[in-house]
Amino acid sequence: VESVPGPLGCNSVYVELDRKTMEASLARVSAPAGLTTEADLNRFVSGLYGQTWDPALPLWRAYVINHLEDGRSLLMMKIDHAMADGVALLDVLYHIIDSYDGPVIEMKSARSPSADSGCFDCDSCLLHLQGWWRAIWKPFIGELLPGDPPNRLKFKDAKVAGRTKAVASTPGIDLEEIKAIKSKIRGATVNDVLMTLMCLTLRKYFQRYEPSTLKQSVTATIPVSVRREGEEDIFNPMFFGNNFSQAQISFPLEVEDPMEAFRRVKSQIDVIKVSPEPHLRLGLISCLTSCAVPQSLLASAMMDQFGRVTATLSNVIGPLREVQFLGQAVDDLSFYAMVPLGLYL
Repeated sequence: VESVPGPLGCNSVYVELDRKTMEASLARVSAPAGLTTEADLNRFVSGLYGQTWDPALPLWRAYVINHLEDGRSLLMMKIDHAMADGVALLDVLYHIIDSYDGPVIEMKSARSPSADSGCFDCDSCLLHLQGWWRAIWKPFIGELLPGDPPNRLKFKDAKVAGRTKAVASTPGIDLEEIKAIKSKIRGATVNDVLMTLMCLTLRKYFQRYEPSTLKQSVTATIPVSVRREGEEDIFNPMFFGNNFSQAQISFPLEVEDPMEAFRRVKSQIDVIKVSPEPHLRLGLISCLTSCAVPQSLLASAMMDQFGRVTATLSNVIGPLREVQFLGQAVDDLSFYAMVPLGLYL
């Protein structure tokens, strides 16, 4: 995929690689020897962040890591976010693995306001009013207010991109356990539970290392897909690539009761789902791009966005059944995303 100038910024077009370029891109298919443990792998991924791209080659690399300590092998793909977002790359995954006939969870996108809503009850009407107020407040007024105060996890200098990254991983959480919690709370979703767990984890961290942070604002940026149904076709350059906006969520770290923390987190997520905020943010970016705003100014504004919050949160939903790649069972899929500023979870 290559970007070419368009009337409203840059458009994606497909470019077929010649054999010479393809072989050059696969020349680094073997990772350095000695990667056998989880810690080794985390250090290797951390090192990839600092590597620069060869402008003559595509913005992706493949690495094969054999002989892990548990006997498994690993295929690692490094793909620049300029190529595509998580939704598009997940569709790529489904096309390169062996045939998959299991269930696929539809990625819920932010919906632009439309006339399909019909009649609202009072709660629904109030929720939509909150969504519209959020769309007015957050992009136009909230951005003029100070961001998160300094804390141990927040990036120190929002004007300078970090040159290094430290990657860490934990054992996975059984999805069935999350579903069991969800089933006990009316109206809860898996994402509501996961976001609340993240809130409680951050609270525990700051309780141990920086208790004063519990009394101040700690927010996170959340990427939000703005695709409509059916716009996940990787063979269509109009749909492939990056098609997302963002919203922000504030963690109620001062709340000790898990159920109250859940209620506050969920209330924000519910408003984001119906708010036109992500579409307005994307429209503002498109407007600035079409007005020929200097790239240096846009880059500075983007850096400032990341510097205002403590963290960035995102997740993608992979296959729900065992899949195979080249006839071999795949028993684990992990996604890493790294941004130049701050903490990415």
